[in-house]
Amino acid sequence: MSKENVCGNGGCGCSENTTGIFEEKVVAKKVAKKTIDIEFLYLDLNVCDQCKGSESNLEEALADVSLLLEKTGVSVNLRKTHVETFEQALALGFVSSPTIRINGRDVALEVKENYCSSCSELSGDETYCRVWNFQGEEFSTAPKSLVIEAILREIYGAGRKDSDTRISPPQIAKSHDNLKRFFEGRNAQSGNNYAGISEAVSVPVQTGQPTNAGGCGCS
Repeated sequence: MSKENVCGNGGCGCSENTTGIFEEKVVAKKVAKKTIDIEFLYLDLNVCDQCKGSESNLEEALADVSLLLEKTGVSVNLRKTHVETFEQALALGFVSSPTIRINGRDVALEVKENYCSSCSELSGDETYCRVWNFQGEEFSTAPKSLVIEAILREIYGAGRKDSDTRISPPQIAKSHDNLKRFFEGRNAQSGNNYAGISEAVSVPVQTGQPTNAGGCGCS
């Protein structure tokens, strides 16, 4: 009877170190990290409900998926940018407030805006802020589910392409006019010229409990 052929005894082409090498590769794969960059750009977080609500929903969305991010070895870099001049808005490609980008791409496919009473009061002129379309409904703040879907697309390699965005040149021009009125009006009211401030925040991965905030777009 022939001797049982096992790895390390010859005949199968394996060496005694094969198992160890395989284990090392598995460990290396497990510790490999993927990073996604998330930007939150806004006009005001003191009085604007649409900006404050979107920031809150973004943070809750990150808390909701934190366990999954941890399990899949994904880290998040969150950058919050207070856009304070029209020139800064142009330099950043900022069209509508608030804006959420993941790896440089807007999580929304289009730009829609409605009248914002708080920002209008800040500027002394009629100002419009972003509204969000998601699953056939319109929300005044960025829906958590929309943000979570965008994050999952990036994790699993199905990120949105720039060509998917449907922001027409006339809409961009209209939104830029809106931003210009806001900054000119606010500067006239305050008598100050502002310089843009960008706050980079490294978000730790923590387990968070889902919070069902009203009007956030969660199911």
